[in-house]
Formats: sequence, C-alpha cells, structure tokens
Amino acid sequence: MTEEKRTIHIKGTGHAAQIPDTAVLSLTLTAQNKEYSAAVKIGSQQVEMLREAIVEAGFQSDDLKTINFNVRAVYEREEVRDGAAKRFREIFVGFECRHDLKLTFDFDNEKLNAAVDTIAASLSQPKISIAFTVKDIDAFSDKILKSAARDAKRKAKILCAALGVNLGKLLNVDYSWSELNIRNENILLDAPPAPKESSFDFQPDEIKASDTVDFIWEIE
Repeated sequence: MTEEKRTIHIKGTGHAAQIPDTAVLSLTLTAQNKEYSAAVKIGSQQVEMLREAIVEAGFQSDDLKTINFNVRAVYEREEVRDGAAKRFREIFVGFECRHDLKLTFDFDNEKLNAAVDTIAASLSQPKISIAFTVKDIDAFSDKILKSAARDAKRKAKILCAALGVNLGKLLNVDYSWSELNIRNENILLDAPPAPKESSFDFQPDEIKASDTVDFIWEIE
C-alpha cells in the first residue's frame, strides 16, 4: 500500500505599488429627442465635435475609443388623482442616446490640462472624469505574482521549521487569474473649467494592488 504524501497548503499574498504613468479621460455624451433617429443623429454629431476637440488638443482622431453605446426610451412618472385616490402613470419623454468614450495617453500635467480645457470648451459638452493607471499592466501583474510566490515560500519555510519537518518539492500551484483593478479612483469634473487655461497640478497617488495564489508543497 502506497503511503499518502504529507503536504502543506499555503496561500501566498502578493503586493505591488507603482506611480501611475498613464491618464485615462472617461467621457460621457447624452442626447435626447422625441424621435429615435433624431436622438441618434445628435449623438453622432456630438461624437464628431468631440473628435475635433481632441485633435485640436494635439491627439489623433482615432485616439478616442468608444466603450459603450446605448439608445433607450425615457419616461417620467406623473401623478394622477381620482377623487381621494392617487396613482402614477408613465409619460414618454423621448429617446436618449448615450456614448461612453475614453481617451488614454501618457500622463503629463500640461497635456492633461490641454485635453481637459479643449474638451470642456467643446459644444458636445461631455461629462468628464479622470483616472490614472499604468501602461504595462502585464509587468505590474508579474510583480504581484512574484511577490505572492515569495510570500508563500517564506510562510512554508517558517511553518516547516516550527514543526520540525523539511519543505519538499512543490506539487501544485492554483491561481484564479482574476482581473485586477489597476486604476486609481476617478476624479469627476462636474462643471467645466473656467474659460482661461486650467492649471491643475495632478499628483496621482501610487497604484496599489494585491492578489493571492495557492501553493501545495510536499513535506518530509
């Protein structure tokens, strides 16, 4: 009868931190009209005006990427009284066309200010939010996984030493490959900047992320 191997199961936690090197402008355009085709047409015109604005700011037209497009019917609730009783009914308002777009570029305060100023002055009047991330996400993720492996092996050696056993060969590694959120929180600009040139001095905080990996070693 084969003797069952003794094992130790360790969860390694990895961490990484890095100053952001990439800015992401998230832009939302909404157009509303009673007619479906008119709402879509206005929405398309808004996107074209926005593309013209980013070109004026020094970007290429195709730097602006669409991440979501949606047209929906919009209703409002209206109170209706029938004697002492009251009820509500939905009144059709029109169609709302929504575009969500993003502009991603190497972070530079001067370039970011120019983009915000020009986009805010555009007749398309988008809602603007700013986030910061890292360009090489794979390299950042690799740092986390290497850190998790080191953490797990350190814990395994400590536990084995405390138990008076030796750490044997690695038998299994289990990782979920979940998507990491490698982005700082958005900065929402509810109102457009003043007509004069902006002078925001953005100093984004470090991007911090962590992840876990499961390891199984044989113990001797």
